[in-house]
Amino acid sequence: MSNAVTPPTEASRRLRAIGLRPTRARTQILQALLEMAHPVSHLEIQERILAQWGESMDRVTLYRGLDWLVQQGLAHRITADDRVWRFSAVSPERPAHPHFHCLRCGQVICLADSQIPQLEVPQNYLVQEVELVINGLCPHCQSRQKSE
Repeated sequence: MSNAVTPPTEASRRLRAIGLRPTRARTQILQALLEMAHPVSHLEIQERILAQWGESMDRVTLYRGLDWLVQQGLAHRITADDRVWRFSAVSPERPAHPHFHCLRCGQVICLADSQIPQLEVPQNYLVQEVELVINGLCPHCQSRQKSE
């Protein structure tokens, strides 16, 4: 995959705004996350890039790109009970927030209107990331369970 820069997108503008180099892979990954309304898996990101740009991205490039975006504070990783990592864009409009994971269908949704509570940690400990995932059943799976 080429490292040529794609035409300006919201992702490339965000990368440049904080002084980061918008490579093609980083831009495509971040743009996919910005456009997807809920936390998504590696596979969903690969499929989105293929559909949008007509290019496939190998797993190693995708994993490294996602890890880099998380380290830069542009994305966050959500780990639900099913042990599948999902990713979501972080921005001033989308600060860190809790997520709901359906134990039956696997869907993960953002609870963007909820806040992660302020937690007290022991003195001299530095919090770098907080992840809050609520596990349960979505309305669709609840109705399916009642009809079984």
